[in-house]
Amino acid sequence: MNFAPPYRAYRFWPVYAAAFTRTFSYAIYNLALPNYLVYFKHISADLLGIIVSILSFTYIAGPLLALQVTKHIGLKNTVVISAVGSFSLVAVQIIFLGVIADVGQTFGIIIFLRGLDGIITGFYWPNVQMEVSNWQRAGPPGLADKYFQKYGLSWNVGILAGDIAGYIIVFSGHGNEFLALIISAALMATMIPATLKMERPDCIAFDGNKGIVYLEISDATNRPANPLAVSEEASKPALGNARIASPFLLAFPALFYLLGTMAYAYTKNLYPLIVPLAYNAATIPSSMVYLITFFYQSIAMFVIMAWSRLSAKSGYYTWLIAMIANAGFLAWLWAFPNVISLTIAFLANGALSGWLYNFTSKIMLEYGAATNSLKYATYYEFYNGIGFAASPLLAGFIADTSLALNYPVNLVIVAVFIVVLLILGKNARKFLKNGK
Repeated sequence: MNFAPPYRAYRFWPVYAAAFTRTFSYAIYNLALPNYLVYFKHISADLLGIIVSILSFTYIAGPLLALQVTKHIGLKNTVVISAVGSFSLVAVQIIFLGVIADVGQTFGIIIFLRGLDGIITGFYWPNVQMEVSNWQRAGPPGLADKYFQKYGLSWNVGILAGDIAGYIIVFSGHGNEFLALIISAALMATMIPATLKMERPDCIAFDGNKGIVYLEISDATNRPANPLAVSEEASKPALGNARIASPFLLAFPALFYLLGTMAYAYTKNLYPLIVPLAYNAATIPSSMVYLITFFYQSIAMFVIMAWSRLSAKSGYYTWLIAMIANAGFLAWLWAFPNVISLTIAFLANGALSGWLYNFTSKIMLEYGAATNSLKYATYYEFYNGIGFAASPLLAGFIADTSLALNYPVNLVIVAVFIVVLLILGKNARKFLKNGK
């Protein structure tokens, strides 16, 4: 007599916890480090740009190396190694900053350690995002967007909580940015237990809408086929199968979402370097950087939550509005280069970056789910790293001459992005004309 094999509930929460704990701790660290260097060490803008951007530059190589590492040791083990490594490297950075008073003697070490952290950070996000793509492909079609929403929510709530926690730490500590650095490193340790609890990506099955894991049994014939333990044929699903949410998204060439991701990252990471420099010059307390960033992230989180359920067509239109608006705000700052205008533009960029992220990341997840391949998430992170690295590096060097010169230079760069992406999306826009 055959019985259904025993099973337990699949653990989705560790992936959400892995996203939250990393963004929460790094939100504090990524603001405390430049604030500490600008307000207390008074380093030059070009050196600040190098220190801020190096992690993103080396991150470019991370996903490419992670692709090979993941093949050998598995997705979960790769993420765990990244969590342990990042915690260790940041802790060592803070020790060097605390022991050696002269940043001129330590900046080479800090750059080197941040460079290593960038590489192993590239082991983290592509694999976490691939896990979400696995759920989308294996689960019922109606749950695909919910997984994406919860992942995005975990990611953004972590940043939001980190910003407000950083504000509380620095404000209550009377501007003590070094204390914020220490606390951020301690919080990074929470990534490790979260990643250790992640499931293997090949063990998920579904009982209706419920994710489950079948327990090991001796009678393997009673165990239903696992949708992610795929055969060679099943691992290459056709782009037109029932799991594809929108043929419109797949009509965009991969280069569109890759360059679109670069444009998103470039515009998003431009203001975080300019704001502390401008606020310090205007004698505004460093705690205000956390508070303004908190409001910025609040806007971004609201947009990602509210607009993630929109149709692919609406997502494209909001993406286009965001690209044009980014250029418009840079033109405005060129005309009115003051702290108030900068703060307004920074806050508005929260909504704009949310729209850009929603559309380009959905295309990436669609490609990944359609082909069951990690390479689309890997390439996505590669171009993400280029965008995040280029803007602070360029902004720092320009700011050494004139902070306000950043606005016309970056206006030209964003305009070029718009023209190139409109050309690349020409064929996909035919779906809009046909009402599909």
